[in-house]
Amino acid sequence: MRRGTRLPAALLALACLGALGACTEDAEDARDAAPSTDPVEVEVGKAFEWNGFAVEDGWELNPIERSAGVDEVTTPEVKGTITNRSDEERAAIFQMVFSTDGEPVATLNCSAATMETDQSQQLVCPGLGATMPEDYDAVVVQEFSRDSGSGDDSTSG
Repeated sequence: MRRGTRLPAALLALACLGALGACTEDAEDARDAAPSTDPVEVEVGKAFEWNGFAVEDGWELNPIERSAGVDEVTTPEVKGTITNRSDEERAAIFQMVFSTDGEPVATLNCSAATMETDQSQQLVCPGLGATMPEDYDAVVVQEFSRDSGSGDDSTSG
């Protein structure tokens, strides 16, 4: 009688494993489709996607001359077109970090107003607190974060 109970139990175990595998694959597919906020390295002017938003080819990094009291300073500014590729209405907010040898040389805060799915609008990232980077070897798009004061920016907060 033991022999008869082993086969149904084995079949039940195989069915459960098969169902579990299908569930795992579905979860992986859903995760792949979900927007990711992982940092993404991008090239100036080249299209990229981050967190369910798409920035079109042709975005620009421009120097902006600003008056700071008596002195003139040159700050960076990024302009381009951004599209919401997510299935929900939402706004974009992120940072672009320009770095040399892994050390940040300029951080720009980027934002765009609330957009519906597939809606596009102008993206502007003013680098008001940054100096125009003269040389950099990487640009990373990442989640917006306030500096906790651990960096060299004495105006954090």
